[in-house]
Amino acid sequence: MRRGLFVGRFQPPHLGHKELIEYILTQVDEVVIVIAAAQVSHNIKNPLTGGQRLELMRIMLSNSNIESSKYWLIQIPDIFDNGLWVSHLKRFIPKVDVAFGNNPFTTMLFQDAGLETKNTPLIKRDLFESRQIREKIRNGDNVEDLLDRDVNKLLKEWKIAERLKAVSSSDSAKFGDANSNFR
Repeated sequence: MRRGLFVGRFQPPHLGHKELIEYILTQVDEVVIVIAAAQVSHNIKNPLTGGQRLELMRIMLSNSNIESSKYWLIQIPDIFDNGLWVSHLKRFIPKVDVAFGNNPFTTMLFQDAGLETKNTPLIKRDLFESRQIREKIRNGDNVEDLLDRDVNKLLKEWKIAERLKAVSSSDSAKFGDANSNFR
């Protein structure tokens, strides 16, 4: 059995993430999906809590008919130390054979730690870019074609648009938040 690793903040999880997970599952038997920086929330880059992201991912993957036996969902807090990050990550996850992604810095960290890496395709990157999706949510724009319907419904119930408006008008958004500048 070959097991892959896919790390993301999933702020919010969108249909591009779903397509990437489906692609990864064509390459490996199982995928460990890490919800990174699980302790960071309520800022412009990370409006959702770790628990909210976990719930949204489970809903999106279930609605996509991806068998639950094919993936692991694991929340991991960030330690804000890039040199130790991969070893920190490995403490929380089962053994993996290959890490998937496209972030050159994260790829370098995995390779430096001796982990095989593979790039994933950039699926409709002009549409599926989390920063732009958060901006659309904040502005009240339609995101139904970007998010799973139940994910979108929960984001509305949780009033994430209002949260994004509040954090974007705060001093930490204007002057930089120490927890917002990492992988």
